[in-house]
Amino acid sequence: MQLNLSSQRATRVVASHRHATPVVTAPRRSNRTSSVAAKAVQTPSNATAASELQSLGRLSTIVPDTLAMETLTPGAKLAAGTVSASVLRSVIVSESLGLKPYENAIMAAMAAGKNSNSPLAAAADPLDRALVNVGAMLCDVVWGRVETIVDPNLATDQAAITEKVRLLAALYAALRVPRDRLIFGLPATWAATQAAKTLEAEGIATSLYMVFSAAQGIAAMQAGASVIRINVGRLREWYDKNPGAIRNPHGPREDTGAPTAYDPAIELVKELYCYGRKYHPKSAIMAMGLRTRQDALDLAGLDYLILSGRVMSQLAAVDTDQGYNDGLSAVAGSSGVEAVLTPALAAQAEVKQWSVLTEPVWKSELGPAATELLAAALKLRANDVTELKKLLASRSSAAD
Repeated sequence: MQLNLSSQRATRVVASHRHATPVVTAPRRSNRTSSVAAKAVQTPSNATAASELQSLGRLSTIVPDTLAMETLTPGAKLAAGTVSASVLRSVIVSESLGLKPYENAIMAAMAAGKNSNSPLAAAADPLDRALVNVGAMLCDVVWGRVETIVDPNLATDQAAITEKVRLLAALYAALRVPRDRLIFGLPATWAATQAAKTLEAEGIATSLYMVFSAAQGIAAMQAGASVIRINVGRLREWYDKNPGAIRNPHGPREDTGAPTAYDPAIELVKELYCYGRKYHPKSAIMAMGLRTRQDALDLAGLDYLILSGRVMSQLAAVDTDQGYNDGLSAVAGSSGVEAVLTPALAAQAEVKQWSVLTEPVWKSELGPAATELLAAALKLRANDVTELKKLLASRSSAAD
């Protein structure tokens, strides 16, 4: 059910602006059974043929990459949205008129620090104010949750992460954004994972991203994280650049550089999906960095798939016969995208339960790919924050 926030806009620094947004999910398949065998003639069916994108949307929630807003379908809503330092920077440097309301929200949040009557004045850091003000606007253009990415410079400080998220949650509350519309993105470090455990116990939803290994994903599940986000593209690229690395630790010995069909990135997603369904059903699994149409199809049935506009277009261009209408009825036996990941598959999977992880064990289980990729991702995100703060400072000086 979509939540009407129109009555809340008066409390915001900048009134919400509705962007045109894409249809991201198709209606779920009906449970009605066909009576073709019982009737010689049926009344015309209302079912229509589905593209692969629509068919996939019946199996997984499809989340378009944030800020692909200029190409969105009027009147629809995004499944989810993300606000981060890199998103804010993209808004500020963009010349798109469609993003102007978000830029205004950022600048209003900057000025709010000088206004003691502003609901955002409690935050000393202008970045916090800007994240929340834009995040509150995004709540009007998504039907799911809005993710706020917490400063990655805090990644190794459990207490600092916990307090930062509490502050951001309080700012959202001051703007009358319900807590159940929010989720806070934390890097999948050990400290952040433990912070997530505390926050989830307080009713604050968390999303652990920068997940490149089973140890990170399972630690996040043990902490009760609401979402575990795996970057398929980055992990696959690491193995492509390191041909001597063991791709399949459970398979036969591989000769260095020998070609193999085993994709460690896709397999990690499947492994964590099955593990979560068996032992931690609260935690949803999300895949990002899906480079091709086939990547998306290989993970059909996963909880969430973040897809670029290019991949969505590829899927939309391929028709299926699912629900095809022959003029009298939907064609019997018509099919679309087949589910690869299902609860039944997870129930049958031979997945051994991990003991409760400690920090030393977690570190030992990371492996070279996750260790390197996590460090690189943290550095990249920290640079985003640095660049944004410089940009905000220059804009603030110009305004003065």
